[in-house]
Amino acid sequence: MEAVLTRQVVPHEFHLCNLFAFELNVQKTARVLPTEGRRNLQTTASMMMKHTMMTALAAGALLLAGGQSEAALFSYYIGIDGQSVVPSGEFAGQANPNANRLTLLFAHHYADTPASNHYHSKGVYRYQPGSAGSPVIEVSPSNYLPEGSNAPLAMTSGTGLYEGKSVVMEDPANHFSLIDFKSTADLDGFTAGSGEHYMFNSSSGRWTGSLGDADVHLVLVSMSSGLNIGTDFSLLSGLALPGDELHLGSDIDFSPVFWVDGNAAAGLYTAQFKLVDESGQFGDSGTFEFRFNVVPEPSSTFLAGASVLLGVMRRRR
Repeated sequence: MEAVLTRQVVPHEFHLCNLFAFELNVQKTARVLPTEGRRNLQTTASMMMKHTMMTALAAGALLLAGGQSEAALFSYYIGIDGQSVVPSGEFAGQANPNANRLTLLFAHHYADTPASNHYHSKGVYRYQPGSAGSPVIEVSPSNYLPEGSNAPLAMTSGTGLYEGKSVVMEDPANHFSLIDFKSTADLDGFTAGSGEHYMFNSSSGRWTGSLGDADVHLVLVSMSSGLNIGTDFSLLSGLALPGDELHLGSDIDFSPVFWVDGNAAAGLYTAQFKLVDESGQFGDSGTFEFRFNVVPEPSSTFLAGASVLLGVMRRRR
């Protein structure tokens, strides 16, 4: 079973000063309580403090050991292809056309079998059968997101900043809808045998290379008319026209919000991107494409149908 990914895990913080303040408050309160009440309060407080201390000690030991217990698990990572030759197939042994290139990776996590965790690379260059020539990049279903037979991401009514718009709603059961870009380095340093460890080292360590001080940019190649890209805080992200670039750096953290106006025409909308390194250390990625489906709201559909029916009734009169 594929694991459910979460956008963010916030670690618990522990402060000794807060614990000492809690103990002082308990002592003050106990002085004014009857004997039985004072005993109950002190017993409960003692248990709470012991539990808190044990939790803090365990967390401290884990930090001293250099391990990590929780990760923010995401669907999309950016990494470097470290494979120098094509491993199998018709072109086995030939130079890998994606070697040392930036690559967008979709992460597949499996809770029951973490050793099966792996990435699917997107926007990659391929040799064409029978071409005997240079590799090419093809915008095909292999580079679509969602991938394979998965339907385009549905866009529905937004809220808050996106009220009156149709947006891609995050669905924990649909990992493709959790569009957050991160670096593969975020999965480094986890305990051997953990899901993060297996993911980071999948494909024989193909994606473990460091971005270093790369200057990664996300470039908009093309976008359907009416489709827009915002963020959690703004309707605009700087990606509006083909050729627009968004600076990601090497410490990558970007969560785009794709949206259209609430009255946008129903149908398929697409946005194509590529990754470039302005520092020149790594090659550009190929083109990858996100696909969205705008579905008219039930109320809109009803009103449209009612209008047609009313027109028919008037003509009959």
